[in-house]
Amino acid sequence: MSKSVYLLCVLFTFFSPTLRAHDTYFSFAEVEYNDLNGRLEATLTVSTHDLERFLQEKEKIKGALSSTPMDSLLVSSISRLVNATFYFSLPEKPPLQWEIVGIENTLTGTTNIYLSSAVHEITDSFMVHFDIFMERYPEQQNKMTFIYHENKTTRVFLKSLRSDTFKIRPL
Repeated sequence: MSKSVYLLCVLFTFFSPTLRAHDTYFSFAEVEYNDLNGRLEATLTVSTHDLERFLQEKEKIKGALSSTPMDSLLVSSISRLVNATFYFSLPEKPPLQWEIVGIENTLTGTTNIYLSSAVHEITDSFMVHFDIFMERYPEQQNKMTFIYHENKTTRVFLKSLRSDTFKIRPL
């Protein structure tokens, strides 16, 4: 019996580096409109593994994101990714551009990207596009919660539904 367990352990150790399991494909965002400063403020949470792979393929980092200095070139690469795959549009206006306020790698394998964007006018509806990592992972699911005063609206974004329109309820 002990030889069987030993053999299984050896086989597992031998094959485990070649296994590339990826149990979940997700990103979450929580966005709130701040009346005091006229800005959208957001936390975008992505899988650190997915972000690292993207940055490694673009040759922006060589190892782990947590051990890479967060210089302006790296922040600029992450900013381009975010602004191309997670954006808000007001009717007949170009998409709002996010400014990265901070980046935090957590011990749970996620990275929080803190964002802010000036809003020059308030409208009763806006479009959100949220397809980060969907080209790479067809199973990717993104979820966003929008908070305006006491009202919360949550939507799920899938490969077949990458954009959605949000309506703001009047106070």
